[in-house]
Amino acid sequence: MEQPISGTNEAAELSLLIKSLRFERLLKEELENPPPSMMDSTVWGLCKDFTIGGGYFKIEAYIKTWDIKPVWVYNVDYLRTELEDDFKIHLYKALFMAPTARKPIGDRVNIYFAMEISKTEPEAPVEVRFLLESRRLIHTPGKSKFSEKWLTDITDTKDLFQRMMES
Repeated sequence: MEQPISGTNEAAELSLLIKSLRFERLLKEELENPPPSMMDSTVWGLCKDFTIGGGYFKIEAYIKTWDIKPVWVYNVDYLRTELEDDFKIHLYKALFMAPTARKPIGDRVNIYFAMEISKTEPEAPVEVRFLLESRRLIHTPGKSKFSEKWLTDITDTKDLFQRMMES
């Protein structure tokens, strides 16, 4: 289900993902022999086979490969589609939380995913990137090994900020 953008950080982070895909596309076009996709097309699929629901399930399957403790619960939502001349970029958000007895509604961490689908090359692999909220490093599945510390660093930062605001 398409979700409205709720905060300015989310909009900025999604914009960063889109710019990253655009930049990489331009870089590939300038190269004489573009490198093969950084991701295995058997994992993310080909552009011709992409569906929004299929993208959702691919993200869920990818998250299940991460080495994180089972205390982390998450939900994946489809946000929207950005249209480019020759591409569609589908945006998703995975909301992570680690509830405890003392804090049943724990700090939330958003991870944003972008899936780029070529309109002109149906046999091209789906390109996928993701980033964590309040971070600027864009990750590529298959090149970045996810670390649970990324989630805890964000929740620790939020806790520290909350304590500073209360004092």
